[in-house]
Amino acid sequence: MNFPGLIFMILAHFLAGRGVLQLIKVQLTALQTACLSIVVGVPLISLAPCFVQLLHIPITFNSIFASVAILALICAIPLAINFKRPAFGKLVLPGIYELPFLLACLGLVILSVWRCYYYPPTARDMLAGPELLAEFAVREKTMISSVFTVDLHTTNNYFKSPYITSLQIIYKLLVSHPFGQTWMSVLFIPFMIFIYTMLRERVHPFLASMLLFVFMTIPDLFAYSFVMLYDYSNMVFFFSGFYFLVQHLLNKRISDFAFSVFLFGLATYIRVETVVLIGMLSLMPLYVFYKEKMPVKTIVIRWGILMAVPVACYFICIDLFVKHFVPLPFNASSDLNKNLGDLSYLFNRFHEMHEKLFFGDTGRVVYGYFMRFFIGLLFIDLIVLLTNMKKWAFTREARFALYGILVIYVGLPFLGYLLPLFDIMNTTKRGLFKLLPIMLLYMANSGFLRMISNWLKGLEEKKLSPQVKAVPVTRQAPKPAAPQAGPKTKGKR
Repeated sequence: MNFPGLIFMILAHFLAGRGVLQLIKVQLTALQTACLSIVVGVPLISLAPCFVQLLHIPITFNSIFASVAILALICAIPLAINFKRPAFGKLVLPGIYELPFLLACLGLVILSVWRCYYYPPTARDMLAGPELLAEFAVREKTMISSVFTVDLHTTNNYFKSPYITSLQIIYKLLVSHPFGQTWMSVLFIPFMIFIYTMLRERVHPFLASMLLFVFMTIPDLFAYSFVMLYDYSNMVFFFSGFYFLVQHLLNKRISDFAFSVFLFGLATYIRVETVVLIGMLSLMPLYVFYKEKMPVKTIVIRWGILMAVPVACYFICIDLFVKHFVPLPFNASSDLNKNLGDLSYLFNRFHEMHEKLFFGDTGRVVYGYFMRFFIGLLFIDLIVLLTNMKKWAFTREARFALYGILVIYVGLPFLGYLLPLFDIMNTTKRGLFKLLPIMLLYMANSGFLRMISNWLKGLEEKKLSPQVKAVPVTRQAPKPAAPQAGPKTKGKR
């Protein structure tokens, strides 16, 4: 493995993403900025082999190295123009009460990185799709290789986004890693750090570390931090887009809205059906804008921008990449449900999703007890809300999170109704990954957990506050009054 090549790639991801954050002027802490810069830079740099192929340049170490460097420098132009020395705040070390959970999370991170480094890709979707295309592209120095002469009519995995194929090409060549998939750790680790900082801003650090541990130990979700497929990356960018859309609705910063739209575009670039979920999600800002009595023209423009970028990414993937990079016929309409008037199929999808994934034995194996933990917290919050305890009322961020959960909950069965290939035990199961970080965002705003958080903070402040000891005051005897000078009298002679 070429470690200088890995360092070069991490730097390229950071510069590309940091330039975008600088261009949009996203307001974050230094640590959050660094993490999101690397995360955003991963899909941006993945476009490099596509540009090389479009220019009909052979895919070699030199051509990919040059294309990655040029792409990173172009994206970093806003950073160079408006360069400011980063303001690093005071380093805050984790408390002792955070260490048990954080050390356990660190152990999981090491395990995930080792699996990416040591084991080859095993997912059948990859072996008959992006990994196969990337391996032949490296051997034959072109993305339109002889692999397409093989009869692959039983799979449609080569009709997907160039995201994974391109990253595999880059890491196989530049990092000199035969399996390529070390880019997954480059995405996974900064995202987990960002999630932790997000939790720490909302609840006590002990609860934040506990929630991070609960999130990282979701069996299937953790497995896909080293099992190479599209769904984990799609979850990262869909949640990030949703998070910054919520921040825009709360803080009214236009930079958060612009960054949200950009992230939704990346999520659609990774999985094109995400555009349907974004369309359903767009009703939330429409309602908020209407309640705030925003001008109709402004509402239409913002909604148009919110949908235009994901739709453009859908067009790039389906009508440009697939048509020009995959020399095989592809007709997306052939996969649609031919009998949309039969709604029983939609209700069957809901039933199967509950029976097999939410409350069945399979769901417990796939998602552990995370969803049950969320349902329990939500149940407690609802009971307290019904008792009219206003101090436990749902925050706006909690309500937005519940709507995001509802969109995934309804949208995935709807996608299965439109596309029968969107099956329960594979595509829907992994599509529900997008629920999990939004559930985590709700937990960080749960009234019950906020009550515990405030109690812990109060207890901590009470113990850490200096105790001022009262100094005993000794009573002193009053001093005799000074003799006052009387009128002068003449003495006797």
